Amino acid sequence: MQYLKPSFFIIGERKCGTSSLYRYLVAHPNVLPCALKEPNFFGKGANYVQQNIAEYWALFPEKKAKSPIKFEWPELNKEGILYHEEVIVSRSKDQQYITGEASVNTFYEVNPQLVKQYLPNIKLILLFRNPVERAFSHHRMYQRFQEEGRDLGFRVNDFETDVLAEIELIKKGKQGHYLSPSIYLKQLIPWTKTFRKEQIRVYFAEALADNQQGKAVMTDVQNYLNLPYFDYEKIVEKRFNVAPKEEMSSEIRNILSDFFQSKNKDLANFLGQALPKSWTRKPEHQNTILS
Repeated sequence: MQYLKPSFFIIGERKCGTSSLYRYLVAHPNVLPCALKEPNFFGKGANYVQQNIAEYWALFPEKKAKSPIKFEWPELNKEGILYHEEVIVSRSKDQQYITGEASVNTFYEVNPQLVKQYLPNIKLILLFRNPVERAFSHHRMYQRFQEEGRDLGFRVNDFETDVLAEIELIKKGKQGHYLSPSIYLKQLIPWTKTFRKEQIRVYFAEALADNQQGKAVMTDVQNYLNLPYFDYEKIVEKRFNVAPKEEMSSEIRNILSDFFQSKNKDLANFLGQALPKSWTRKPEHQNTILS
């Protein structure tokens, strides 16, 4: 049996709007989904990947199949409770398709050489979000997981306690669970050394979350993936996997803004472009945008 090989891979970062971006892409008439929302296949290690690569290819649509594709989409309701939505994507016998996946722990947790070994020509997509907001959303996600009874392997405390402890950990050259994934440049450099420049696109969650800028993002994504034009005007108004709003204290926000200031500057210099204005402001109240 022959399967479509993935043309694109949303590799990260977590809590940056990647769920919305993937659903927007799947809405394109020339894009078919992976059977799983987040296979996290490459995060299972080189030996596992080598032994089970055939199972990975089988997650993608069959080349000659014409029946609709159904898959389960994990989603949060307005109370933050997880449920599963069935998504059905139709196929046409006369249509040319591409496919891809979104396992957003890949950027932070996976050696890019492992991905390149099996997907040498893949087009990678990254979403970055205000690092303070991303860390806050990530922490809230782990709090929900802990409340659900999941075994995380560590204790989740209140946000201030956990991130202040992580700052001290990072000062010692170690990594933590919440702030470390928000230090984007440290992770980005190995990927840019492994893949060609034209194989990596970086977007900002703040742009995707804005209806007007979101359309521009999706137009650029279409061009990047060599897809015919599709009007995303109505689609980008919808958000997926969005947790209920919550605020952090202005004191801890300012501490974290100071912590990320130089790191954000280095990222902007590396990318050769300005970061969203909200990354440098220290508002008294700023709700999360996308989860």
